[in-house]
Amino acid sequence: MTKLRETIKSFTQIEGGLMPALHAVQEMEGHISKNAISELAQAFNYSKAEVLDVLTYYDDFTLEPSGDHVIRVCGAEACQSLNSKKLTDQLIDHFGLSLGETTKDSKITLQEVFCLGNCALGPSVMINETVIGEADKNKILNFLEDIE
Repeated sequence: MTKLRETIKSFTQIEGGLMPALHAVQEMEGHISKNAISELAQAFNYSKAEVLDVLTYYDDFTLEPSGDHVIRVCGAEACQSLNSKKLTDQLIDHFGLSLGETTKDSKITLQEVFCLGNCALGPSVMINETVIGEADKNKILNFLEDIE
């Protein structure tokens, strides 16, 4: 049995096991591959379309490999009112990316998300698993430099 199948199988006896299985697969592979979608569909007795519907509904999952560091800029109303759009534009210019893209060296992926639950300290950005409040371009670049 492949590692992917073993990972998925451990969630098949859990009610609502598809979500934790998706998280586990993405943690293992860095994204949800076409092969993983097929394996998940078979293991949970869903169609591939049903699995795809679930994973594309949530921002946490990706069909493409992400960079080593994923920068998620909040685009919800509270952060917009505190210039998150300007910050997003600055990051797009700095990294030479569009939203959803990854740098050629696979270091950075830039995404827009809607609400990081840090509204009082907007604009908010999440880099990997760390939420940064009152974010600006320099704060983000300094954080990235510190974790490299």
